Amino acid sequence: MKRICVSLLVAMLSAIPLFAGGNQESSDVAADGVIKLRLVGKDNSPTEQINVDHINRIEKAIYEKEGLKLDIELVKVPEGSYAEKLNLMIMSGDIPDIIYFQGNDQAIANQGILEDLRPWIAESEIMQKAMLDFNKKRIASYPYLLWLAPPRIRVPMVRSDWYEAYGRKVESLDEYYDMLSFFKEQGGIGLTDTGNTDRIDYVFDRAFGITSTWKKQEGRWVYSRVTDQEKAKLAFYRKLYAEEILDPEYITTKWDAMEDKLYTGQVGMIASSAGTVVDIYESKMAKSAAGSGLTILPPAKGVDQGFTVDVTKESRGWAISAGSKHKKAAWAFLEFMASDDGQMLDRLGFEGIHYTVEDGTIKLTDRFNEWWPRYHEVVGWKSPVPLLGESAQKSLDIAVEYTKEDINFLIPKELAPSWDALQNLYREYAFKLISGEYPMDRFDDFVKEWYRLGGDRLTEYAQTVLQ
Repeated sequence: MKRICVSLLVAMLSAIPLFAGGNQESSDVAADGVIKLRLVGKDNSPTEQINVDHINRIEKAIYEKEGLKLDIELVKVPEGSYAEKLNLMIMSGDIPDIIYFQGNDQAIANQGILEDLRPWIAESEIMQKAMLDFNKKRIASYPYLLWLAPPRIRVPMVRSDWYEAYGRKVESLDEYYDMLSFFKEQGGIGLTDTGNTDRIDYVFDRAFGITSTWKKQEGRWVYSRVTDQEKAKLAFYRKLYAEEILDPEYITTKWDAMEDKLYTGQVGMIASSAGTVVDIYESKMAKSAAGSGLTILPPAKGVDQGFTVDVTKESRGWAISAGSKHKKAAWAFLEFMASDDGQMLDRLGFEGIHYTVEDGTIKLTDRFNEWWPRYHEVVGWKSPVPLLGESAQKSLDIAVEYTKEDINFLIPKELAPSWDALQNLYREYAFKLISGEYPMDRFDDFVKEWYRLGGDRLTEYAQTVLQ
């Protein structure tokens, strides 16, 4: 169904004229020189007054700093899946100047609807300073989305009370197994995931030698999920599942249920985004019955160690409409939000609500954890006050320390249907192998089926694009 929807989207987009804002008047410059822009973002609805107040003070700050008069309208997206509703909006011809995507952007980019951001970035000292190496490689490969934030990987996070009861260092695969077994012995579950093993794969992949999406074997590039290393990792998960160390319900668990299992003491470990998210988890943990904190661990160490980060494209981020009448103004907004002044507004929240200033010193209030940056989270920005708790800061430090670049490529559109089918095939076999429905020797059947259903074409393509 998803592939059908994407095909329909592509067909409909080909008939859409390129213009920003859905009507010509919305992009006109007013008589007083005010440039009107339309901006759409997830969880940034104009129905919440704090979002409107935030954009208003950003407009004021940009005028004071740059002399640029902006009137930015926040666009409301209908309830439901943001990615789907956004694409339906664009399909209807309503294309804001500044667009936040969280998936489903490639079909739109392929129609020429999104601006190539590379020339803008090349001329921006602010952006050059704000971007990390992996950001620059992603934009070089896929120049339509900009996302300034810590590496979007998952770090292992355990309940501090359970970890302290365990009382030993954890880093190697054996140490992870011992700790998770201890959690099970105490009446809980070791770890869980959300519908597949994508989260915990960040923790364990490299320990089994799965160091990149594509691996060089005997002089040829091979997809890592059809290798013996993947088979060994799935066998490890199978052992955890059989011993009820891996949550038997992980295949049906949603993210909110995963969090609830952590807070209520049903599970000891999850894999979490690094940075601000950890503070949110820890705040909720403190309010739970146990009142426990959270402990961040390094990725499992085995054949290798680390978190693999994709450098082919951003999975989410900000785009500018290629048909916008005011690309320069739209870029000025994104650039300002990456500057020190923009970060000060976007990261600290509102004075008197999220922080106070006493004798020139900034102090965060109890409500600071209610705030989150709407636009950019520049890793190298020096805040005048620590914004992260100890665990959240450690998660960020570990993410930066252990992140290693993936070897991968963008799937061309002619191979995209095969790729989707192959991904579904892997998920089906992975669960059936982990759950014990299939014996482990059926992994060899998966490999044969993977090549038969289009993996052979994909592998041949890999030989032409990877060095």
